[in-house]
Amino acid sequence: MKSTRLVSLLTAVALIGVVPFSSGFEPADAQTTDSSISTIAPPGGSVDPNAILTPRSPSANSYLTIDLLPQRGLGWPECTFALQRYCYEKPTKIDDNGVETPFQGFPNSFCHNGNMSSKELCSMEGADWLEVALNPSNGAFTAMDAKSTFRWKLRTGKFSPDILMLGDTQKTVVGGNATDGWTIEIWARPALKAYLDGCFSATQCSPTSVATSASYGLFGYIRRLGINEAWPSVASEETRSALRGTFISTNGMSQSWRFSADTFFVTAVSPHFLPPDSSGKSEVTPGYVRVFLPEAYITLDRGYKDLMLVTPDRVKLTVSGEKATAKVSTQDGGLLVDTGVEHFSAPNPEMMILKAADASLPAPLVAPSVTVPTTQKSVTYPRLKKGSTKTLKSIAKTKVSQKPKWTAAGKCKIVGSRVVAAKKTGTCKVTLRVLNSKRKYVVKTTKIYRVS
Repeated sequence: MKSTRLVSLLTAVALIGVVPFSSGFEPADAQTTDSSISTIAPPGGSVDPNAILTPRSPSANSYLTIDLLPQRGLGWPECTFALQRYCYEKPTKIDDNGVETPFQGFPNSFCHNGNMSSKELCSMEGADWLEVALNPSNGAFTAMDAKSTFRWKLRTGKFSPDILMLGDTQKTVVGGNATDGWTIEIWARPALKAYLDGCFSATQCSPTSVATSASYGLFGYIRRLGINEAWPSVASEETRSALRGTFISTNGMSQSWRFSADTFFVTAVSPHFLPPDSSGKSEVTPGYVRVFLPEAYITLDRGYKDLMLVTPDRVKLTVSGEKATAKVSTQDGGLLVDTGVEHFSAPNPEMMILKAADASLPAPLVAPSVTVPTTQKSVTYPRLKKGSTKTLKSIAKTKVSQKPKWTAAGKCKIVGSRVVAAKKTGTCKVTLRVLNSKRKYVVKTTKIYRVS
């Protein structure tokens, strides 16, 4: 496959049937639309954010409000006024030191149903899906770019961003509502993808397959879940709402997912080896498959009172048919399940969070709340009042040279230089990592609080 056509054939798999998906595709007029919209202004030379400009001028997807649906196969433009929908807000780049700057590039998003020749208006019910990509102005991401996180926001209108599948996703935030329009903000890193013609299944990509090329890209797709439909669906509006904000992170050349009942089935295929280097040696293609599930799904559908109760023994996981142990970590807003995939010898995970009340399996471990029994005594954790804040420097002192990284799990989060407790009872775990003498991050301290 030529480097000028590094097009990944991904598949959005419905509950019945397979729908082909081509990520990285850019309609012929997408670049023209994106670059021209930002220069168009009403008389006077500036854009009034409260104004509503003439819809569908100069292109079919320009200046759309929520009730004006976008056209299939045509790129969405940059947002220019407050009520505009089906558009993107300017992206930024966050380097490994946490410095955020404007990104010289543009998101590429357009909706379609697999038929790229269709120019009808997109269906917002779930039969269509939304391609999502970020493109540098110079045309290509590099290995250095993969160390940075890129952030951008899409105003998706009536298109509910329920499940995203996109490379090395770090975080998403879904906002809005069905009346005023949905939004999704994405934090992601370019993923290394290896390519080989015809490498779309395990039988076509053997453990001896060698890629013809490899490059860094940032693209994938978003799907809206239906309710008892032929496309990816759930049984109720409550389940759909609970799953909204789910993302699947993987760097397969060919990738797909489906959700049936309470199980995610993820397929990720890529050549086993990267292209040979100058010495003729081929390294194994690194791979990963991670699934993020929102807190609402874990608590409302799975029945857990606290995310920290979901331990690896409460995750039913197989990888290519073999039983595996998941790595589970709490994040702001939900739970990240890492399937442990490290390479591409056809890693096809099936993952389900067991229900808290499942009597046929070990009961979930009790998360530390007020006290935890020991041999003779009990350990009491310090209290954080619900909704209160605490400075990070009061937890542990650090030096600037250590480049401290703070993380929080459970009923709290890090905001600037403080930890902020949630307004719900539970536990809060704060962890500090610093650079050691070998310039590698290590855990310096971990503190657990009870939020009440």
